[in-house]
Amino acid sequence: MIPFIEKSASFHAFVLRWSRFFLWAFLLTSTAHAAVWKPMHSIEKEWLVYQSSWNSFLPYIPSQHYAYHSKSIQLSNRDYYQAYLTIKPKETYHLFIDGAFQRKLDKGELVRMSLDSLLKEHHKEQVMATFYSSTLEGLPGDLSIEKKFDQVIAQNREVQLFLNRAPAVYTHFFTLGFLVLLAFLGLLFAGFPRYFQVYFRFSDWINWESKENAMVKSPFALANLYVLFILSLLISLMAFYNGITYRSGDAFFVNEENYSTLMPSLWFVFSRTLLAYLIFILQYFIFQLFANLFKLKSVANLHFFKSIQANIQFFIIVFIGIGLYAVYQGPAYSIDMEIVSYVLNTYLLIRFVYFTQVFNKVLSVNRLSLYAYLIITEAIVILFGIRELIFPQYT
Repeated sequence: MIPFIEKSASFHAFVLRWSRFFLWAFLLTSTAHAAVWKPMHSIEKEWLVYQSSWNSFLPYIPSQHYAYHSKSIQLSNRDYYQAYLTIKPKETYHLFIDGAFQRKLDKGELVRMSLDSLLKEHHKEQVMATFYSSTLEGLPGDLSIEKKFDQVIAQNREVQLFLNRAPAVYTHFFTLGFLVLLAFLGLLFAGFPRYFQVYFRFSDWINWESKENAMVKSPFALANLYVLFILSLLISLMAFYNGITYRSGDAFFVNEENYSTLMPSLWFVFSRTLLAYLIFILQYFIFQLFANLFKLKSVANLHFFKSIQANIQFFIIVFIGIGLYAVYQGPAYSIDMEIVSYVLNTYLLIRFVYFTQVFNKVLSVNRLSLYAYLIITEAIVILFGIRELIFPQYT
């Protein structure tokens, strides 16, 4: 009997161990196949308000429409197949779809509505969702477009994105970026050596000088326009890197296929380069406008030239620094672009002081008028300039 008892105890221990194994395997399998929700699009900047005088919906402006009791959003599933509208109201609301009552939304209740089902129910490709409450102030709460993934699929998707991150996006981006930048700078050095020397004369920051009268007086000379193109390209490359790092602030980066394939990425860089180029050209006319207003006619051309010179020096250093650091750290490391935005803000303040010193030294103008001119024009550059192109998530 004793051997039988020992065998029985061993058998029960064996069964107990395997039972625990299968139990843990079942729990892990169940967890692995749970559904997870991934945000696809933020709609916080797409709110509308109805204006009866115009008989139409207008963009929501907080300073004007904060106290409106109804806020609306246009919904469509054309860009977000099998997506859901996720709502977490900050108070109790009534939801209307195209003016017809849909349902009541209780405060704090998490609600997900299928866009496919909603549009199919109303037989439309897009509908207007309106949130109403007699006490509504500001926006109704947290709203976003989300999609449900099986966790295994979602995890595989994240792993695949990570595996593709180095060869397909980051490494190729910096390799192509450095090669393109080197090629354009090489053309500048070969075709316009004098301009290359002047634009990259870093000693001007110390000497507070500007001796290139011919270049200053011809802001739209071919060489100056070419330098302006290189600067605009730098801005677009930094905007692209910021987008693939944060995937926010621009609808282009919501879909991973956009920035992981060549042609859409090239189109983004081209469009941002063109936009930056137009902004810099517009800045020249703004400088001229306020220079004439303050009777500082000799300042505008010099301001534009020094602005381009300072910008291309700064952004080349920043882009090369980010690129070398990112390549050194590897694709798993994500550079904090918020720190880069602080560096940009610091640079804009330093260049204001630099411009003040240069203009006082080189030009004979009224100092009070000069300070007023620089405060206004540099504020316009900061508020409506390159910062918004690179860091839309901080605006």
